[in-house]
Order: sequence, then structure tokens, then C-alpha cells
Amino acid sequence: MFAGTVTRMWRWPVKGLRGETVRSARIGPKGMEGDRVLKVFKAGSEGDIWPPSHPRMLGWEAAWPAQCGCEDGVGGTPVVYAPGGAAWASDDPGLAAALAEDVGSEPLELRPVEGANGRVLVVFEASLKRLSEEMGREIEVERFRPNVLVAADAEPYSEVELEPGTPVKIGDGEFTVHKPCERCVFPSWDPFGRERDKELHRHIVQELGNHFGVYLRIAAGAEVRLGDPVAAH
Repeated sequence: MFAGTVTRMWRWPVKGLRGETVRSARIGPKGMEGDRVLKVFKAGSEGDIWPPSHPRMLGWEAAWPAQCGCEDGVGGTPVVYAPGGAAWASDDPGLAAALAEDVGSEPLELRPVEGANGRVLVVFEASLKRLSEEMGREIEVERFRPNVLVAADAEPYSEVELEPGTPVKIGDGEFTVHKPCERCVFPSWDPFGRERDKELHRHIVQELGNHFGVYLRIAAGAEVRLGDPVAAH
């Protein structure tokens, strides 16, 4: 069906904040290690906040601290960076207050979650290029918050037509298709939360069936790296 290569990878330690690029990552039945492990909640409740209602969240960035002898490893707690560059440990008691003040919210707290739902999100370069052509401007891939970007010989948007359970090999990892990614309004905000592109959201809904990218799952763990071959047969 297609063959290609992993060209870029991301990890998003805190849901709703900007994430980090990585060169490699361990992916298992729970998803990518270190991905979407924390979420921002209203203090003392199960209600969360997210960028479409608080776009200044996208001015904040989260990353895992460097691990001695382990490139792109996960250990300790994520570091959260304010728009001005100040760094906070994600378990620092002062972080939630600083975040709430900046984004204009009631009191907040960061709590652990199983945010990746046991899957990774893959976006294809051909689809991103075609979408940019249709919109008449470059569409940043970070709007879609993928884990893996793939350059392949697949037709644009054809990945959303893959049947659930279709085998997809990435490096040594044996993945299967879970489902196409159904889109909320999140991609209509630029990656830094500066402005909203309602035309893009309308186009994705009306012309692309509100799908962009595809979720994959894996039963056994695998290390995925930049440059790894990708194939579905």
C-alpha cells in the first residue's frame, strides 16, 4: 500500500501545552513514553481547560529534562517553560498559580492522566502538502500535534481510508491502524496560540470529513527513530 520514512517526531508531555521534538522514542501498548502524561485541570475538579478556550496555554512549553546517557529518555518530571522562558518543574507548587495568572483562568492544577489512550498519531507529509496547497498557504504540522511525521509514496489523505487492523511496520515495530483522527477546533489555532484560522477548520470539516492523520497501536514495545522505514502491505 505504501512505503516511506519517519522524518520528524514529537512528544507532548502536558496536554494542551507545546511539546518537544525527539530523535527517538519508546512506543508501547500505552502509547509513546512520556507523551501526554499530565493535564491541566481546574483545581479540585475533573473539569479541564484547553487552548481553544485559553489560547495563551500555547505560549507555554513542556519537555522532559535531559537524561544522562539516554538521548530523548524519560525520567523525573517534565519541565514547563513560561512564555518568557522561566522554567518550572511540573510538580512545583508555584507552577499552577503562574499558569492560571498568565492564561486568565481560575485556580488550576496539573495531574497525571493516561492521555495518549494507548496510541500514537501519525501524519503524512503528502497530506500536509496537499492541505497547504488547498489553503493557499503553509499549514504548520504542529497544529495537529502528531507523534510521527512520515514521508511516503501514499496518495494525499489516503491514510484515513486504511481499514482498522491494517498492519503498519515502523522500524522493527509491528503497528496496526486504530482509526483516522477526528479533529476538534484545536488545529485552527496556530502553534503558539496567536490567532485562529477558522477557514482551516471549516475546510477540514467540509472537505476532509473532519479527519486528518491516523492513529496506530502496538501490542509490544518498540523503539522508533528518525529515518526508520515505514511500510504497509
